[in-house]
Amino acid sequence: MNANAPSFKQMIKDGTAKRADAIKFEIGDIHEEPGFNLRREGEDLEASIDALAAHILDGGIVPPLEVRPRIGGGVFVVDGHRRRRAYLKIADQLRDADGKLWLPVVQFTGNDAERVARIITSAEGRALSQQEVADGYKRLSNYGWTPDMIAKKVGKTRQHVDQLLILASANSDVQQLVQAGTVSATTAIETVRKHGEEAGKVLAVEVGKAQAAGKKKVTAATIKGKPLPRKLTDDAFTALEQLHKSLPIEAHETLATLKLSENPSITIPAGVLVELLDIHAEAVTFREEQAKKALEAENAERQGELAAANDNDEGVAA
Repeated sequence: MNANAPSFKQMIKDGTAKRADAIKFEIGDIHEEPGFNLRREGEDLEASIDALAAHILDGGIVPPLEVRPRIGGGVFVVDGHRRRRAYLKIADQLRDADGKLWLPVVQFTGNDAERVARIITSAEGRALSQQEVADGYKRLSNYGWTPDMIAKKVGKTRQHVDQLLILASANSDVQQLVQAGTVSATTAIETVRKHGEEAGKVLAVEVGKAQAAGKKKVTAATIKGKPLPRKLTDDAFTALEQLHKSLPIEAHETLATLKLSENPSITIPAGVLVELLDIHAEAVTFREEQAKKALEAENAERQGELAAANDNDEGVAA
């Protein structure tokens, strides 16, 4: 500790600091506005609230709640929903002699859209999930905010906002998988782009495959499998480049107007075609080998489980 550092009492006395009583409200007068909080209910949220309550009981410091006036009396929470719920859990242990629990608050100034932006950019202590952030972006969009305005406010890229707006508009089955943590947000967005209304069904199948393989989460890698070897993709690119250069102008014009023709045809150099077919055959072989290895690993795991089960049965019998 620095012996030369002035105390708070000294700083107040010399005018460096000022003493001021914080605004406080009794906990019963602090309310949650129905439908405002972006956090989705669930075991994970409740566990985080329990941990926060324990932190407060242990003497931990948390920021004041940000609030706004409520018609009918009291205030609505703008930022600090978890803190309010944590205080409610331990209120009986913190009440004063009069049976009251007074909580410090600060006034939030801003309109309805700015209140939503505040909870997106704050999320004190526990970050919002990607799905919860997506819900917030959609709410701001409904207030008339453009993706550029949202990106600037939250300090993210326009691409990030566009992607999460796709997730925000996805069907509920997709959103539930993301919120549960069984599908990554990025994978869900890619699947919605590709399959639209059928994305939930596609992802449900992939979740089943991932769980059978002992994986907890579906990602792009689990869907697409191990990427093709770099040499194979480089060879394919080179062959396609040669094909592009070998085609005469007439062939390119035919391809450019493909939708306007009934049954167009072009001539392709046999050498380039053979090379592409060879590369495709290599890719098929690679995929088959990967699938075989995955099946062997799955069978080995099942055999191990059966052996362990038999051992347990023998132990019980003994």
